[in-house]
Amino acid sequence: MTRPGFRFFCVMVGSAALLVGCGSNTPSGGAGGTIQDLIPGNNTITGWTIDPGNSKTAGQVAAFGTAEQTVENLIDGAAADFFAPPATPTNFAWQNYVNVTLPDAPVDPAQTPQGATLKLYVLQMPSEAQAAGLYTSLLSANLYVGNTWTDPTTPAVGTKSRVTNSGTDWWINFYKGVYYVEVRMTPSFGPAPNYTPNDASLETVAFTFATAITSKI
Repeated sequence: MTRPGFRFFCVMVGSAALLVGCGSNTPSGGAGGTIQDLIPGNNTITGWTIDPGNSKTAGQVAAFGTAEQTVENLIDGAAADFFAPPATPTNFAWQNYVNVTLPDAPVDPAQTPQGATLKLYVLQMPSEAQAAGLYTSLLSANLYVGNTWTDPTTPAVGTKSRVTNSGTDWWINFYKGVYYVEVRMTPSFGPAPNYTPNDASLETVAFTFATAITSKI
């Protein structure tokens, strides 16, 4: 099964953006917080707002699911990769973002929303061992096996991370604590030079977003 096309990318402008403080006092594997606390809101990371064009995730913290079928319905496929034994996720969060400030964003009134886009998946596992196991096992899944992944030493994201240039976007996977996270960032679609998925500076932007997430785990 395949997931729908990704049109998500993160971009940071100016100084490094940080996530705001979390308010939950219920420990669940994060730094004293919950999976909800890890999901950035509008401009929590500078320039990134929740994409109003996605009816499943707009107007809320994120779309959540605790069962495979629920997640399957949310993302229209590929949930089985996350629930393949022995993986037993306890919660799944999905949010979509848009950034209209990026230099790669074409000024095109016909494009709604304008700007780069980013997709965030956060899976909460019952243990750190399961989070690490899911991170490893996904490399054998069809959606992942066709990409060339590298394990960056800088920046350090989570306990372990990998990144690939899929040809259309920068895709980062990492795990830390009981969480497995995917950040997939896509520049705006448009004629060259606006559509530049291979731009190395955009990889840095994707890592900035991922680093902001991992700092709250």
